[in-house]
Amino acid sequence: MYKSDKDMIHRLKKLSSTLVADGMDYENVMNYKIKPVNFQKTLVGQARTVSTYPGDNLYIHYGIYESEPGDILVVEGKGAVDSAYLGNLMAAAAQKLGIEGIIIDGLIRDKDEISKMDIQVYAQGFTPKGPRKEGPGSFDKTIECGRVVVNSHDYIIADEDGVVVIPYDIAEGVITGAEEKKVYEAQRLKTINESSEKEEIEPSWLRETINRKKQ
Repeated sequence: MYKSDKDMIHRLKKLSSTLVADGMDYENVMNYKIKPVNFQKTLVGQARTVSTYPGDNLYIHYGIYESEPGDILVVEGKGAVDSAYLGNLMAAAAQKLGIEGIIIDGLIRDKDEISKMDIQVYAQGFTPKGPRKEGPGSFDKTIECGRVVVNSHDYIIADEDGVVVIPYDIAEGVITGAEEKKVYEAQRLKTINESSEKEEIEPSWLRETINRKKQ
């Protein structure tokens, strides 16, 4: 990681996927089909990208051994849903090597074993059928995962609501915006909980927006 990245990740761990998505005007949110297999806490880190041949996991193996501790492996599965890209042995190896998480736009297997692991995995679903290991593929190249363009070193934040990608070059502004939204939401919730009148609970922007749309 670059020196500044540790601070970014520390700040991201205090946020949520929804706050960050709002900070990018709802862009860079992966397809809802990619869901947590074993959610434990908000998954935060930097991407290392893998592109696969449909139904082949050779370059996922390669990516596991080329990545660094704390990285999140993000895999473009090319829409293939005939074979599992990942199983318990690969997940165990990735966990042992310190990889923070694996996000796959495709299927995995060995759900029971992976559900008990510390490494967090996101995928579209499950199948017992294994993959081939012949390639071709790529590592650390631009990919598309869950309909979102991802580059290595982009920031990832994922939780039970889904997966959000923050392009590296705009991360500071996005995270700052998400932090401001967090403060706003805390104050808004305080107002809702402590108010007794409907007029006090109603957000100030509502009538203004309605009236503007009527014009």
